[in-house]
Amino acid sequence: MLSETTAAVSPGTLLEIREGRLLLQMPGRQAWASLALAFPYSPEVGDVLLAIGDEDVYVIGVLAGRGRTLLKTQGELELAADHITIRAEQGVKIKGVNVEIEADKLEFAARAVFERFVDVYRWAKGVVQNSAARVRTLVTGAYTVQAETIVEQAEKDVKIDGRHIHLG
Repeated sequence: MLSETTAAVSPGTLLEIREGRLLLQMPGRQAWASLALAFPYSPEVGDVLLAIGDEDVYVIGVLAGRGRTLLKTQGELELAADHITIRAEQGVKIKGVNVEIEADKLEFAARAVFERFVDVYRWAKGVVQNSAARVRTLVTGAYTVQAETIVEQAEKDVKIDGRHIHLG
């Protein structure tokens, strides 16, 4: 014999979190609920959650949330797909002791780029080419350029300002 059971599904605004339980303001009542999401979300007071149940209430969804979703695992984690896109309205931050990026082609597109390093070492087997409206280099210590041949060319003036200029 089959019996018919129904459970109310409704939105609830999170009012309080106490000892892992969530106090929800649901239509016509307040109820304590347990988190039963299929993803690792930490709700915050003010979130609008989707709850199911009459006596035993469970949160099964997030309708409008500001809480944190933390994907944490022991060991290694690998994401694999034909294409992966990461989007963030406010910013993306990558932290690690060592961060490696490997690619056949690496492209950046930004309105401005700010880089801060202690030391920078670059190796290029082929050409390094910079195209800019103007280039400015500020060095507090020595500036050394070493090459087999150096060609500097200007369409207008060339200025060299120094206390002593040594040629040869």
